[in-house]
Amino acid sequence: MRDPKINLITAPDKLLDDNTSILLINPDNSIKESLNDVLKNIKRDLNLYLFEEDAQNDIEWLMEVANSVDYIILNIDTCEEIRWLVGAFLLKTRTFYLTNHKELQYNIINENRIYDLRQFAEGVNYFEK
Repeated sequence: MRDPKINLITAPDKLLDDNTSILLINPDNSIKESLNDVLKNIKRDLNLYLFEEDAQNDIEWLMEVANSVDYIILNIDTCEEIRWLVGAFLLKTRTFYLTNHKELQYNIINENRIYDLRQFAEGVNYFEK
């Protein structure tokens, strides 16, 4: 059996296939390192969409991808230019979010708060549908 393939996709591209797909929004370095560790254990091909404010601000692409992926992982703490979209992402049941802000009550909108990507991966069986 061959090793799983990970497709890294950024704006303006999209990949339309049956692979499990994840949108990663504004990951910091610790999230990227954690993701590398988690991806060593995947069992199926994966489409990983990446949105970083520094590199791109294609909001139309971001929203289209957010509406089509299986999971969204949102790093709320690093959202500056797209902070106005955080609520829209949190309304989606397939959004998992990370934040260090204890005073903000995001859990009222979305109960899928995670503290690291390993917690996410274990909860969704390493990205298997």
